[in-house]
Amino acid sequence: MSAQCPACSLHALVPVHLKQLSPHKWKQFEAPVDGGMTLDTCPVCFGVWLDAGEIDALGDAEIDPAFLKTLVGQSANRMCPRGHGFMNEHMLPSLLRTPIDRCPRCKGLWLDGDERRALARSSTSEGQEDKAVHLAKRGLIWAAQVLTHLPVEVENPARGTPWAVYVTCALLVLCYVLSVEGVLIAQHHALVAGRLSIDPRSAYTLVTHGLFHADWFHLLINLYFLYVFGDNVEHLFGRLRFLLLYVGAGLLGGALELLLTRSLNMTVIGASGAIAGVTAAYLWIFPKARLLQTVPIVYVQLKIPAWVYLGIWIGFQVVMATFSNAIEFAWFSHIGGFVFGLAVTPWVLRWRRKEVAKQVRFRSAAAIFGKTPAPRRRPRPPTGQIMQGP
Repeated sequence: MSAQCPACSLHALVPVHLKQLSPHKWKQFEAPVDGGMTLDTCPVCFGVWLDAGEIDALGDAEIDPAFLKTLVGQSANRMCPRGHGFMNEHMLPSLLRTPIDRCPRCKGLWLDGDERRALARSSTSEGQEDKAVHLAKRGLIWAAQVLTHLPVEVENPARGTPWAVYVTCALLVLCYVLSVEGVLIAQHHALVAGRLSIDPRSAYTLVTHGLFHADWFHLLINLYFLYVFGDNVEHLFGRLRFLLLYVGAGLLGGALELLLTRSLNMTVIGASGAIAGVTAAYLWIFPKARLLQTVPIVYVQLKIPAWVYLGIWIGFQVVMATFSNAIEFAWFSHIGGFVFGLAVTPWVLRWRRKEVAKQVRFRSAAAIFGKTPAPRRRPRPPTGQIMQGP
């Protein structure tokens, strides 16, 4: 299949090759296998295309054919990846709260990410995992999170090698080692509002302050978040645009800190402003990607959508920047970088959709008509007779 994702339009659909090992147990392979099944999925929004009969073969859910004949009464505003025009919305009232999309010609189904986890779970990597292995991994993650309190991304693996992320991480490590060895003096490259106001020649520190860190803990935390969120963002942005995002967020974050800081003598170093821009891009692209987080004190492990986790984080930055007297944290740098990421990401995604549309045979409705379909919501009850599909 050569088709653009009908939901997000940010990627061409990619094949997932499965073979059934036992009832309700499937394994993914790199290439097609005899007696197997090939699905077409979007690695960005996690949606999946199922040709007629494939969802029944997966056996994850029993779908009454009568349900698939009940139309919501409107077009899905999404194109069939097989090139058959617009799909229709259908309700599965006993299984899902939101409608699914069905092509009236080929009878294929499109499931969004949440619908895929509910109805075709065995098509996901997590759904194919052995329960004992799954529990063991969760136990290790839980133990690590009790010690570190860091989130773990479990449903959005890297696609390809994120070379821009790796090079950026290597540069940050190199600069820290050179500062520890005394080859470079971090203080000379740090951002200090008072110094810049007196000596404009130190404007270069708007760039260099993001290359140095106070200690290993400071560095490792930033590297962790850069990798967790940066690999997926780089995949969609491309290396050059990713680096421009990173540098631009660092510059705006530093400039905002310079303008709004309460302390003219505070030394600002660290890449967190630039990384905040990367996390904002991740939030815009993958709002529903779930992160594992162990809640402190009660030590309960939860799956938290990215929009919740990062929304709480940026909200905390705003509150602290507004009301806190703690000047040892560059709150405004984080906010500035985050705002930059939110501002540029929609423009980059427009370019991305156009690029993907040129690479596939069947384009999405967004690429053809220039409008992205609205987020899925539970439809209102029909006022009259429910239309019957073909």
